[in-house]
Amino acid sequence: MQIYSIPLLTILGCVGLIIYIIIDFKKNKLKNLISRGIFYSFILYLIIVSHLTIGNIFIPPQHSFISFQLIPFHFLVDWSIERANGIWFFWNSVKLSFYNLILLFPLGIYLGILFNTTRINKVIIIVFLTSLIIEIFQQILSYFGFIFRRSFDVDDLILNTFGGVLGFLVWLRVKKIYFVNISKLKRNF
Repeated sequence: MQIYSIPLLTILGCVGLIIYIIIDFKKNKLKNLISRGIFYSFILYLIIVSHLTIGNIFIPPQHSFISFQLIPFHFLVDWSIERANGIWFFWNSVKLSFYNLILLFPLGIYLGILFNTTRINKVIIIVFLTSLIIEIFQQILSYFGFIFRRSFDVDDLILNTFGGVLGFLVWLRVKKIYFVNISKLKRNF
C-alpha cells in the first residue's frame, strides 16, 4: 500500500489565505492596508505554527502511539543527560527548548497589536490555552496515526507560554518607546 505524507493543513491554509486576500482586496481596495497587512501576516503566522507543530499528514494513517512527559522543567534534566551523551545531543536538546520558547513569541506581539490586549493575565491565559490546544491536537492526530508520534510535554506548555508573554512584554516596551518619541517630536514642532 502506498503511503503519502503531505502538508495538508499548510496547503489548505495558504490557499484559503490567498483566496481571502483576493476577496478582501476586491472589497476594500487600499483602505486600511497596513492593519489588513498585519492581519494577513497573523494568519500566515498561524499557518506556519500549524505546519511546525503538526507537519505532514499521513494518508493512510500509520500505526502510532502517544506518550506524556508531565514533569515541569524536565528539559533541564534533558540538558544534563544529553550533555553526557555527547555535544550534538546536548545542543539539539537546547535548540528544541529554544524553538519552543520562540514559537509563540509572535503571538504575544500580535495580541498587543491586533487585539489591543493590555493585561498580562489575559495574555498568559490566551498563550497558555493556545499551547495546550496545540499539544492536545498533536496527541489526537498522533493517536490516530495521522502524524508522526508526538509526546505531550508540559515543558512545551511552560516554554511556549513564557515565550508568548515575553513577546507581549517586548511589544509593550516598543510601544512605550515609540509613543514617547512621537509625543516628543510633536512637542518640538
